[in-house]
Amino acid sequence: MRDLRHRVVTPVTAAVLAGVALQLILPLLSTRLGLVIASVPIAIAGFLAPIGFLRQSRAHTGRQRAGWALGIVGSLLLGASYTLYTGYAAFGLEPGKPNLADLLSVGSATVALVGIALAAPPLPGAMAGTTHLIDVATVAGSLFALVWQFVIPPATATLPLGNQLTFVLTLLPEIIAAALALTLMSRIQASADGRALHLLAAALALFALAAVGSTHNSTRGAPWYATGVGALYLTGGLLVALASRSTVGAADSSGRRALAGFWTALPYVPVALAICAVSGLYLRTGTLSPVLVWALVSSTGLAMLRQFLSLLTIKRLLSDLDEQQERLRHAAHHDALTGLPNRTAFHGRAAEALAAAGPDDHTGVLLVDLDGFKPVNDQLGHAAGDAVLIAVGRRLPDALRGTDTAARLGGDEFAVLLPNLNDPGEAELIAARIIGRLAAPVPTTDTQVRVGASVGMTTARGAGHSIDRLLREADHALYAAKAAGKSVVRRFAAAPHPESPTLPQPRTSVTDQSQHTA
Repeated sequence: MRDLRHRVVTPVTAAVLAGVALQLILPLLSTRLGLVIASVPIAIAGFLAPIGFLRQSRAHTGRQRAGWALGIVGSLLLGASYTLYTGYAAFGLEPGKPNLADLLSVGSATVALVGIALAAPPLPGAMAGTTHLIDVATVAGSLFALVWQFVIPPATATLPLGNQLTFVLTLLPEIIAAALALTLMSRIQASADGRALHLLAAALALFALAAVGSTHNSTRGAPWYATGVGALYLTGGLLVALASRSTVGAADSSGRRALAGFWTALPYVPVALAICAVSGLYLRTGTLSPVLVWALVSSTGLAMLRQFLSLLTIKRLLSDLDEQQERLRHAAHHDALTGLPNRTAFHGRAAEALAAAGPDDHTGVLLVDLDGFKPVNDQLGHAAGDAVLIAVGRRLPDALRGTDTAARLGGDEFAVLLPNLNDPGEAELIAARIIGRLAAPVPTTDTQVRVGASVGMTTARGAGHSIDRLLREADHALYAAKAAGKSVVRRFAAAPHPESPTLPQPRTSVTDQSQHTA
């Protein structure tokens, strides 16, 4: 944080202080000397900035590179413009008509406006781009309404009609630049180095404000630097130089910045100011200019459209959030590779089934372990092993009833829950069917492999049984199946007990007739 303040905040503060110092000393100087002192630093900044913008251009491609190339052009135009201003003031020259320095200054603002729009990181999706354009148009319309009320009529009162149009068109790039500067703040994330566009946008806003203020001063017969205009011009020029030494922050892909705090209200602040100003004018005079009315109506309509699109955006974000939560819930209860329920989901479903079992209902639990899987994984690689597990994840449910649950417990071990069995023998038939389905060859990238399956099973009658105990019983049976030669089913048999008869021995044995291990 201390490094950030040293590298960014301090230079910006220095630029602001330089502007304030200039504003304080300008009244002590002659008009010509004041113009020279104010113009020279801006001209120097304009000619130095292309060095940094060239570095930015080389670091980017495509649209952003073109944007920074326009930044070079805009800076050179700025430097040339203020060089002419310096010459006019230093040598007491009268600018021609049209004023070449003014034309270069307006050209600089126009080129910089397009450059910033191109250099900004792309916004995520058409909706974000649309709302950004609406924000720019809304703010620009409101600013134009304010400028029209306070600046344009007095400035154009003594101008011919053609010159009035030229004057208004000259201010439009400055107004749009200020609007883009304000809305850009909500779209780009600043970092320790990534403040180039923020600084450029702030510079454009200051130049636009200075241009309007200078026109206002001229109509009142005040010095050109009055109302802080001198400070605005110098600070804006210095910010251009600082921007050339920074980089571009990332676009706010989450949209949270545009929906947080001040940024949510940004399009409505200029609209509210324009409404208040126009309302005050109407209360005083009882009339409004048609241009003012249409500018205000258009801005208000765009703000309402922006609000509607914001609601659509919020609705989409909520829908995306619901989908993400559903994916997280699914991922929490399913194996990522096979798509089968995982151990947690299996325990949950088994506990529900055992609790809901009737007095005469049988519930079966099978443990399935793949035979020959380790050689496949070791000799052909993990990709082949994954292919086998994915195939098992597809084939295992096909061997079950609709009410059964197959789950992957981990590695090459799977579990099957069989609720509502008619008798324990039905579980043995399902286990035999599983072995048959899993015996089919599995295609891999280069060959086909076969794996077998050994199954340990246990059953419980009625409710109140523990799934942990049933899994332990099935595991004992699985060990017996492995010991019996693999690719067979073994049912758990409890140890003989004086008070209870011996459990029947397993009566089903399925052997894979084409057992082959890669």
